[in-house]
Amino acid sequence: MLKNRELHENRKKNLAVMGIIFICITGLFMIIHAVSGIYPFGTKSNMLWDQDIQYVDYFAFYQDVLLGKAHLGYSFSKSMGGSLMALFGYYLGCPLNLFVVFFPKALIPLFLFILNTVKLGLAGITMDFFLSRRFPVLSLRIRILLSVSYGLMQYVMIQSSNIMWLDGVILLPLLLWNVYRFVTDKKKTGLFITVLLSIAINWYTGYMTGIFAGCYFLYERILSMPETGEKGEWKKVIADTVRAGLVMLSGVLGSCFIFYPIVKGLQNGKEVFSLSIFAPAVNGSFLDIFRGFALGSVVPTVSLYCGLPTLGLVLYYFISGRIPGKEKLLSGIAVIFMLVSCWFIPLECVWSGFRYAGSYRYRFSFVAVFLLIYLAARGAAEFAEGREMKKMSAIYGGLLLLFIGFYFYNVYGQGYLKVTFVFLAIYCLLFLLAAYQKWVRYLLPVVLAVEFVINGAITFQINYQWNPENEAYQDYVNQSEAQIRSVQESEDSVFYRMDTLQKRYLEPNRCSAYLNEAMVYGYRGLNHYSSTYDSAVGDMLLDIGYSTERDLSIVSESVLPADSLFGVKYLLSAENVAGYEKVSSIPDANQKAVYRNPYVLGAGMLAAGSVYDKVESEDPFIYQNELFSNILGRKVDLYKKIEPETSLTDQSLNFHIPSAGTGDLLYGYIDTEMQDLALSIDGEYRCDYSTWLSYKIFNAGNGNEEHTITLDRYSGTEQDATSYFYYLDQSLFEDVIRELKSKEMTTEIFDDGHVKGNYTADEAGIMLLTIPYDDGWTARVNGEEVEIKQAANALMAVPVTEGANEIELKYHVPGVKTGILLTIAGVLLFLGLVWFDRRKKQE
Repeated sequence: MLKNRELHENRKKNLAVMGIIFICITGLFMIIHAVSGIYPFGTKSNMLWDQDIQYVDYFAFYQDVLLGKAHLGYSFSKSMGGSLMALFGYYLGCPLNLFVVFFPKALIPLFLFILNTVKLGLAGITMDFFLSRRFPVLSLRIRILLSVSYGLMQYVMIQSSNIMWLDGVILLPLLLWNVYRFVTDKKKTGLFITVLLSIAINWYTGYMTGIFAGCYFLYERILSMPETGEKGEWKKVIADTVRAGLVMLSGVLGSCFIFYPIVKGLQNGKEVFSLSIFAPAVNGSFLDIFRGFALGSVVPTVSLYCGLPTLGLVLYYFISGRIPGKEKLLSGIAVIFMLVSCWFIPLECVWSGFRYAGSYRYRFSFVAVFLLIYLAARGAAEFAEGREMKKMSAIYGGLLLLFIGFYFYNVYGQGYLKVTFVFLAIYCLLFLLAAYQKWVRYLLPVVLAVEFVINGAITFQINYQWNPENEAYQDYVNQSEAQIRSVQESEDSVFYRMDTLQKRYLEPNRCSAYLNEAMVYGYRGLNHYSSTYDSAVGDMLLDIGYSTERDLSIVSESVLPADSLFGVKYLLSAENVAGYEKVSSIPDANQKAVYRNPYVLGAGMLAAGSVYDKVESEDPFIYQNELFSNILGRKVDLYKKIEPETSLTDQSLNFHIPSAGTGDLLYGYIDTEMQDLALSIDGEYRCDYSTWLSYKIFNAGNGNEEHTITLDRYSGTEQDATSYFYYLDQSLFEDVIRELKSKEMTTEIFDDGHVKGNYTADEAGIMLLTIPYDDGWTARVNGEEVEIKQAANALMAVPVTEGANEIELKYHVPGVKTGILLTIAGVLLFLGLVWFDRRKKQE
């Protein structure tokens, strides 16, 4: 009874400590928001960078999935259509995301704030879980300080824009505790489960934590070796390493019910591995890394800040005379390895998934911070024995001199570096006074809390200073929902696509990365932006002339023939759309009106055998001519080329197009290696051109007038740019559209992952579907399964027979069955390991 009562009391105490840690972290995080004037405690938007560009839209889509309005397996709101399993695995796998169902779309920023706050609190709790068990001698005060330091480290302050990476921060301490249990007690179940969850919830951070878990295993296993150097001990280390590797492998296999379909989905995108990542290169000076320990360390190097007390305790660990030299040597190797990983680019690429991370560098740095806090905890345990306050004071004095040296070494961030000086001086004085007055040590948590608030405020001031008002987001969403709902309610057709030319936030250069509105509002569009894209679709949209990006689907300018082929019936635009008709019955919203395409085609049309021929051309107009020719089975030139008069004056490249005397639409494209140009048409600025997110083909008016197209900020010669100007032959275009309409499939169902239609053919032929080719589709014609072939470069085609044809397609997520089999194999492997060890013990 006494033992049970003690266990109950310890459990209550630990829960109370976890509650304190959660409250401290979340409370300080809220204070940082309030001090910084950021929503929900201020007016400035709390959505930063990719969180604003991508994640808020994904969460809006995920809400529809949870409410049964959309599907993860396949969605036509992802560009022209595609599986979203890879996107789910990268961005949305955390179980906490399920709570998005309780927030209207206009209030998803509030959900993101709550989610972010809760994740930081949970990170602190899991760190306390690890520390309390790995270092049971730690005082409650030190446990709380180090756990709060983990939950508010600079990594999470910066990566609030990539909220899914915080899943790894939460799971890492649990994973490593189970690694330690395997080392000490050969416990396997916890290790198997935490590896499985780490991969299933977020495979990307799971990869990073998995590598670190392997390193941590070797660290703890070597430390556990007896000092006497028993014979055969290294053989035991190797045997244990193999067992641990097999357990972790079983956990990875166990996650494959979700992980393998994600892998299959990722294979639709670009190949990310390249041997070029192993080319020797470094990130600046190795000394630059140490600036990352300072407050407000938003610098061109890794941010390792997790509170100055942590840094002081790490240094104390290495100078303490009570810690064995073997342990300090091994720890020093570990620290140097992590620091070199932040400096030597090939190692950084390995941590980032064998790829070069061009943005959001040092994604793995939270594992380096964990190592620091681990060593700080070990140092704190020894410090509690000696109470060497003066030595700690000297450590902070030395750190103060070191950072003063950084101040003169590099001018970057000098203003913020002075804040670090102040706190180092405070800690130096605090520990010196604590040597004489014990009560002074109780000021440490207060000073650390102030330190975290100031660090967060500095970081937020740097990162969020350009953020718009949150109210602007709410207004945009509310107006867009009403406008798009009006379009959907007025439309009877089963199949049509729509899109917006002006995005939620348009930069002054009129280029935008806000490309996922179709996912938010539940319509079928062409725009899409994520790290899990389909390269074949991206290539086609690039070749056809919408944009210059392969890994994004960008439509910011109408290209009438391409729009019509892909079934784009409606465009939302702040300006008139050439070839479209304004829908006056639907009110404007967000300064955008609704425009209807009178030439739009259906989801499928009868095509000639030449539709299987691959189209290749650097000229997007020739590409479209050949694409339509292959569909029709005869040569058609929808676009007629016209040569401009070219001149170069004062860094302005000018193209003069004479009047053609017709109302045909004039389109242009200028290919040049010159970057960040300004495109003007007839003296009016249109957009920045030949830059990231800019469009490729532009409409320049019609043939009844002469036109002048200008590229300003141009530093090349006339020969450094190749121009393509074409008139759309309106009469021929209308004839082609009429012919294709006469061969259209009658669409009965066009839902995510399910398409059904009918077509009566005079003879056997090919039905081209404007749906991207994907291995997950199966097709039946009149109940008989038929082969789906890739046609028109990236689309699907199925055979039809003479007479009536009922065509039905269904999508099945590739890799699900294989993933389930791999999961079963992983479970069996794990059970086999358990059985083998039990049998060995019995023997």
